[in-house]
Amino acid sequence: MMKSSSVSVVALMAFSNALSANHSLTPHIALTNKMKLMVFVDGSEHADKAFEKAMRATTDTDELFIIYGCEFLDHMLALSAATPMGASPAMLSPDVIAHHRKAQEDHGKQICAKYIEKCKENKIRNFHALVLTTTGYAKEECVQFAEEKDIDIIFVGSRGLGVVSRFFLGSFSNYILHHSKCDVVLVK
Repeated sequence: MMKSSSVSVVALMAFSNALSANHSLTPHIALTNKMKLMVFVDGSEHADKAFEKAMRATTDTDELFIIYGCEFLDHMLALSAATPMGASPAMLSPDVIAHHRKAQEDHGKQICAKYIEKCKENKIRNFHALVLTTTGYAKEECVQFAEEKDIDIIFVGSRGLGVVSRFFLGSFSNYILHHSKCDVVLVK
């Protein structure tokens, strides 16, 4: 049985330069060539490599989604908060949970900030940096998010070892590779 989850998306930056009237492409050609690319980042070396590859693949008419995702599993927080005295999950206050969630989102914003700067430096015309926080499993939510956004290609690092390494550890890359309906580029 699949546990229901909730997803929160924090839009950090949506940067788009509209094509000028003097642009050589007609609107029809620009629309038919536009691709939606997505890259998952966590600040690790593998995520950086996936981001670089996604950025190189992005053209002026493409849209690049930079996603920092983190799982916020209430039961995992409860287990990490347990003390030798035997604290139970019921002892966690809503304030503690809210504080932990905000700290994760703030960390995601910091991670995304460096990718936002790289996009600007490399004159990427149309990008979105998002923090995706879920109470479910990040790998499932990321695949669903890609489907909802009609992503054409996903770039993912083969292994992430950043602060939120559980986002990429284990079978994250494998799950994305086998469950996404679009093409996936696995970057080593």
